[in-house]
Amino acid sequence: MTSLPADWVNARPGIKHWSPEARGDDPAQRVVHAPTGAGPGDGRTFLFLFGYRTASAGDREMLAAELAHIGDDVAVLTQAGYTVVVDRQATRRDLLEAVTGEGTAGVYWSSHGGEDGHLQCCDGDEVRPFDLDPATASPALRLVVLGACYVGAHAAAWRAALGDRPLVTGWGRPVTLDRAVDFLDAEDGLDHLIERWLLTDAPIPPAPAPGSVPPRVKGRTKGLHDRVRTLAHILGAQYEKGDGQYEVTVPLPGGRTHRVRVFAVDSADPYAEGVELCGLEARVGPMSALLTPERLLAGSAAYGRVALVAGDNGATEIVTQSFTPLDGASARNLAAHCYQVAHQADALELDIFGID
Repeated sequence: MTSLPADWVNARPGIKHWSPEARGDDPAQRVVHAPTGAGPGDGRTFLFLFGYRTASAGDREMLAAELAHIGDDVAVLTQAGYTVVVDRQATRRDLLEAVTGEGTAGVYWSSHGGEDGHLQCCDGDEVRPFDLDPATASPALRLVVLGACYVGAHAAAWRAALGDRPLVTGWGRPVTLDRAVDFLDAEDGLDHLIERWLLTDAPIPPAPAPGSVPPRVKGRTKGLHDRVRTLAHILGAQYEKGDGQYEVTVPLPGGRTHRVRVFAVDSADPYAEGVELCGLEARVGPMSALLTPERLLAGSAAYGRVALVAGDNGATEIVTQSFTPLDGASARNLAAHCYQVAHQADALELDIFGID
C-alpha cells in the first residue's frame, strides 16, 4: 500500500502548489496606476481584480471584454487621488491581501461564482467568506463589488466576513457577459457606485436587520384546482401542485416561459380581513445595490406590483405579485393576472440579469 504525503491528506480542493514559492499567476499581469489628482482617494487604493481562469479561452475573452470598459473608472478614481491596481490574474491570496490592506477603500472582483457563494480564481482556486478574518479587514473599506454569478445572494455573509464595514454587492444569479459589460458602462452601474461611495464621505448604510423585509407569503391550495386547471388551459400553460401552492409555467412571446406561484390566502388589509384571495407571485431574482428603484418600477404591468420579500442566505428577493378576491373572479380574470405577473417578472429578469 502506498502512503500519501501528510500534506495531501487534509488538503483543501483547488489548485495544487508543489512548493511554497510556486504561484498560479503571472505577477507581470498586475498594473498600478498612480494618482493623477487629489481628493477623497488620497492615500487610498482601489483594486480591479479579475479571477478568470488563465487556462480557459472563453474566460480570456470575457476578461478582455471587461478590461475594455474600465478605463473611464480608472481615470475617475486616479483623478480623485486613488491609487488604482488592475490585476488580470487574481488569486485567492491577492483577494485576501487586498481586503486587509491598510488603505484599501474599494475592490471590484470579477470571475465565475458558485451557488454556495464562492469566488473562482485565475488558477482554479476558490475563496469563500469564511476564508476571511473580519478582524483584519481594512478600516478604509467602503465598497466591494463581487461581479460573479450567484455571489450577490451571499452578500450578507461576505459583508460580515469583511467586518461589516463596506457596502457589498454583486450578481445574485447568473448573468450574461453583455449584462456584466453594461454594468461597467451604465450611469446607474459601477459609475454610480463609485460616485456615491468613493467620491464622497457619505456614511455606508448598515446591513439590513433580520426580519426587516417581509417573508414570502405562504398559502394553501384547497379549492384552487379547478381554477388553476382552467386558467392554465386559457394560457396554454403547464401546472403542477406543490406545498401550499400550484406552480404554473406560463408561455410568453419569443418562446420564453416564466413560473408563477398560485395560492389561496386570507386578506389582512383593513376592512377586508378574512376575504379569500388568489395570490400569484413570480420570482425575478435577488435584490442588490446594483439595482435602482427606477429600474424595478419601469414597465409596470396592468395588474400586480413589484415587491421585495425575504429570501435565502440573507438576500432580499425581487418578485412580482397580484392578489385578487377569489369570490366572483372569472377564470379569464385570474388568467389575465397570472399572465401579467409572469410577463412583468420575465421582463425585469431579462433587463436586470440578461438571461431567462
